[in-house]
Amino acid sequence: MHASQIHPKLTAVFNELDDADIVWCLLRGEDSPLALGGDVDLLVAASDFSLIHALVERMGFARIPAWGHGSHAFFLTYEPATDVWIKLDVVTELAFGPGFVLPTHTESECLARRERAAGVPVLCDQDAAWALLLHRLIDERASIRSIDPGRLADLASRAAGDGPLARFVDSVSPSAWSSTRIIEQARLGNSEALADLGQQLTASWRRQRRREVRRREFVNRMWRWSGKWLALRWRRGLGVALLGLDGAGKSTLASGIEQTFYFPSRSVYMGLHQQPSRQGATIPGLGLAARLSTQWTRWLRAAYHQRRGRLVLFDRYTHDARIPGRAGRSLRTRAYRWLLAHACPPPDLSLLLDTPSEMLLRRKPGHDLPVLERERHAWGELVPRLRGGVVIDASRDAEALRREATAIIWRGYARRWKTWTGREHRVREKDRRKPIRGEG
Repeated sequence: MHASQIHPKLTAVFNELDDADIVWCLLRGEDSPLALGGDVDLLVAASDFSLIHALVERMGFARIPAWGHGSHAFFLTYEPATDVWIKLDVVTELAFGPGFVLPTHTESECLARRERAAGVPVLCDQDAAWALLLHRLIDERASIRSIDPGRLADLASRAAGDGPLARFVDSVSPSAWSSTRIIEQARLGNSEALADLGQQLTASWRRQRRREVRRREFVNRMWRWSGKWLALRWRRGLGVALLGLDGAGKSTLASGIEQTFYFPSRSVYMGLHQQPSRQGATIPGLGLAARLSTQWTRWLRAAYHQRRGRLVLFDRYTHDARIPGRAGRSLRTRAYRWLLAHACPPPDLSLLLDTPSEMLLRRKPGHDLPVLERERHAWGELVPRLRGGVVIDASRDAEALRREATAIIWRGYARRWKTWTGREHRVREKDRRKPIRGEG
């Protein structure tokens, strides 16, 4: 790994961790480029977790609500300049198995033995090799059969020697197996024997640490069960209305975000323009009832997707009815439009794609320029008063527009999840070893 392979955001995070004297190191990733961001695994001393939580939140990360993953905590951010998502998977222990119920209790020793590669703390070569071997043997038993024999031999040569993980493996290995024999089989490229060992090692580990494993399994079950209810609120997806005049690029933006957003996304059209009912002219109120029914149906479909944790992008919204129409302004018309405007609860965010009227005319010929200017002015006055209303310059290319909108939506998620953590994460002065750079 070279320093040039690390994304600038990660470089900044790593530097801040070192400046704050946090005890940490990189896990499973020191051999691969980190220039594109992605998932980054970090091991941190348990006593420093509150420090790292505070630090990464100040740097734009938000903790993802998650339950039943052992000591794992997930922090996510979006970098619009490079259009990448970066997720930090922070752990305070080296544990394996489903739900990470098989702990090694070797974290302190492994962190004390860490080395540096391209200026980044990593596990020492032997500990990294054993961590990867255990990951293959316990968590990915099926994959070890397909691992390249040369790769196995390399892991064996690196794992040789006396270290905390090797000693722990000796203590939980089934009869006739030891760390020395595991290394020997890996050196010979005997993946079949190692695959069979994985199941035996797991059973022996569970048997020898029965009480602790059962306690962890119970705690995980409780977290997963309660997490199903907690997720209804904290993992609920945002609802985002994309507003603007015809030709502003709402559909193009919705499609772009749907394809690139970190979480699953859905688009729901909420425009008020519908084919009039044939009976609407003879039965008073039927046309309004049909429109309201359609809007409620669409909103309920969106609410379902949000409850499933999906981002919902509304192409238009009932806010359209609050813009003065080109029809008359009679009391009946105003009442009709008021009902439509308040038919559905407001979305979490409302993004107005503000586009010069001349550009709109080029995209959608046939409109009247003074009318476009009047409607554009009305939108500009309305959106700042809406819940989560933001005006975006939509005269730029679609890619720049998508990145800015994605960043705004991501900040909406981050604000919600800071409420989930219970506070803007503050570090007590007695826990602070050194001021974090940038705080003064």
